[in-house]
Amino acid sequence: MNTSMFKILIIADPKLAGGDLLERIAGLCKARADAILLRAKFLNEEEFRTLAISVKQICDEFGREFVINQFFNVACELKSSFWMTSAQIDLLQNFSDTSDKFGLNFAKFKDFKDMAAKFTAASPAPKIYGPAHDLAQAEISAKFADILIASHIFATSCKAGLKPKGLALIRKIKARVDRRVYALGGINKLNFRSVLDVGADGICLMSEAMRCENESEFTKGFLADTLI
Repeated sequence: MNTSMFKILIIADPKLAGGDLLERIAGLCKARADAILLRAKFLNEEEFRTLAISVKQICDEFGREFVINQFFNVACELKSSFWMTSAQIDLLQNFSDTSDKFGLNFAKFKDFKDMAAKFTAASPAPKIYGPAHDLAQAEISAKFADILIASHIFATSCKAGLKPKGLALIRKIKARVDRRVYALGGINKLNFRSVLDVGADGICLMSEAMRCENESEFTKGFLADTLI
C-alpha cells in the first residue's frame, strides 16, 4: 500500500469544535492537514463570509487548500474550492437558471469552472467537491466535480442509526468513475489504511479532529506511513 500521496481534509464545524475554532484550524494546518473545509450551515451568508475570510487567511498562511461548503456566493468571492450539497448537484443536473439561496445556478457554476481553469501551476486552481452517497450519485457528481466524497463509509455518531456504506462503495466508484475519491464517515487511525487499500485518494476527518487535545499528535497517526 502506498499512502504517500493521500490527502487529509479536515471538516471544520464551529458546533463541533472544542475550544477556539480558528486556533484549532491553525493547529491542524500546522500539523500537515492538506485542506480545511468550512461547514457552518446554521450561519447566514454574512456571518459565514466573515468566518470564511478568517479561515482562508489561516489556510493561506500555511499553504493549505481552503474549501467552502454550500455557500457558493462566498466561494466565488474568495476564489476558494467549493463542496456541493446533494441538493446543489440536483440543481446543476437540471441545468437550472434559477439560483438557490446560496447563489448557485448552472450559468454561475460554469463561470466558476471557467475562472478556476485560468489558474496556473504557481497558483493552484480551486477544486469542486461533489457528494457520492451511492454509485448513481457519484456518476452525476462526476459531471461537475473534480473530487467525489464517498460517504458514509463506517458507522459514525453523525449518522446515528444509518447503515454505513462500507468499503464496497469506494470500490464501485473507483471502478466506474474517473475521479479522485475521498472517504468520509467514521474514519480513524485504526481503519484509514483499509480505505486507502481499496483506492481512496483522501480521507475526511471531522469530529475527532475538532475535539482532539493535540493537533500534531492527532495527525501523526495518519501521517506515520508517509514519514518512512
